[in-house]
Amino acid sequence: MSIRLAPLACVLALAPTGCLCPPCPAAGGAASPSAGSDSSTTRTASSGPVPDRLSIWDGDKVGSGQGWADCDKKPGCKSTVVKASGAGMKGSAGLKFHGEGPGWLGMGWNWFGWYPETAGTDISRYANLTFQIRVESKSPETAVDPAAVTALLGCSKGKKSSADAAVQKYTADFADGQWHKVAIPIADLLSGAGSVFDPGTAWEFRLSAWSATPREFTIYVDDIAAEK
Repeated sequence: MSIRLAPLACVLALAPTGCLCPPCPAAGGAASPSAGSDSSTTRTASSGPVPDRLSIWDGDKVGSGQGWADCDKKPGCKSTVVKASGAGMKGSAGLKFHGEGPGWLGMGWNWFGWYPETAGTDISRYANLTFQIRVESKSPETAVDPAAVTALLGCSKGKKSSADAAVQKYTADFADGQWHKVAIPIADLLSGAGSVFDPGTAWEFRLSAWSATPREFTIYVDDIAAEK
């Protein structure tokens, strides 16, 4: 299925904050679920005992989904994201986000494939968003600036975004080429501009970086979850 990216004007307007306008099937008609995507309306732990960990996406057993990527200095930039075999922890499948060029470089991964439009994962009874991350850069000169890498979530309700979270704040050495677990308090994602985000219908993970000078890097992401 082809992916229609957000209008560039929207990206340019919101990119400095790390907040995107992700491609939305509603804007171009009804969408069909991608092969293997979770088409249930919600994945929730909102009733009964809450497990210590709710797996959201691991590329293997939980979640399939669909992604988008964009950058704001075309034609001198490039941004891609794919689910790739061997890109995750211990040889599992994972997300591979590649960025080249100056300016804003970003991606999003919707673990429902944007269908149905009301799909969502209820993370409201959890304390942290967690994920595994590993960063590779082509050279020290073009390495991603760790201080400029941010993560956030999107929700299906109102198509809103959470607040941006600077990954380095939670895991200082995440860009050293090794796998690292990042734990971001969900309260931080709901602060400030994130007050409009609905943690009951989380459906997309987003990552972005920015630099005034050209960069070339690959960021791998795996095991996205909500934890107590």
